[in-house]
Amino acid sequence: LPRHHDHHKPSAPQTFTQRLFRKSFKDPLVPIGCLLTGGVLGGGLYTLYTGQAGLSQKFMRARILAQGVTVVVLCTGTVLMGNEAMKGGPRETLEQKMLRERMEDRQHKQAAAAVAAAAAATKAS
Repeated sequence: LPRHHDHHKPSAPQTFTQRLFRKSFKDPLVPIGCLLTGGVLGGGLYTLYTGQAGLSQKFMRARILAQGVTVVVLCTGTVLMGNEAMKGGPRETLEQKMLRERMEDRQHKQAAAAVAAAAAATKAS
C-alpha cells in the first residue's frame, strides 16, 4: 500500500530558473564542473585563435579532465540518489497511482454525499 508521505504534491509549478537553483544547491558539484569545463574550453579556443597551439593543447587536455570529473560526479550523485530512493521501499507505478487517486475521488464523493444527506435530514426534521 502506498504511504501518504511518499506523494509530495508541490504547491505551485516551478519555473526553469527555480528548478535549476534548487537542484544546483542540492548537488553543487555538477554545475561547478560544467562551468569549469566550459571555462577551460573557452580558454582553449581563445588560445587556439591567438595562435598559441601548445597552450591550446594543454587547455584541451584540462578540458577532458574537467569533463571526466564532472561525469564521474554526476554518475556518483545519480547512484547515491537512487540508493536513497530505494530505502523508501518499492515505488508506486503509474497504474497504482491512478487507481489510488480514483479510489480517493470516490471516497471524497461518498463523504460529500453523506454530509449532504445528513444536512438534508436535519433540515427536514
